Amino acid sequence: MLSPSSPVFVELLLWLLYGLLTVAVVLTLWSALRSIRLQGRGAVVSNGIPVGRIAWGVAAMVLVLLIVTYFLGSTAPLAVNGNIFSDAFWLRASDMFIYTSLLLIAIAVLGVLFGVSGLSRRINS
Repeated sequence: MLSPSSPVFVELLLWLLYGLLTVAVVLTLWSALRSIRLQGRGAVVSNGIPVGRIAWGVAAMVLVLLIVTYFLGSTAPLAVNGNIFSDAFWLRASDMFIYTSLLLIAIAVLGVLFGVSGLSRRINS
């Protein structure tokens, strides 16, 4: 798998990352299924907020964002450490995760600024 000139612990590091990714995916799925089972799809909290619909809407929008950013990803070959990577799927997949994370961070920052600005309180009154 790795060339003899590779650093010593690269394979160990790769297996550690695979294990951590597996644990993260399993915990995420377990948490989502547990939340859906406990609250139900249309659960409403005491102040009238439809929590289930918001959760499904956020999940659907993240999925749509992942799909859109995948197709917007570049397939141009990439040179890294003298090796050329030209697999279109992995090039697009890496761009997908980069663009999606940047967009979600920007949305979070805008949400915080909206909350801090007090504009939401002025709109409701």
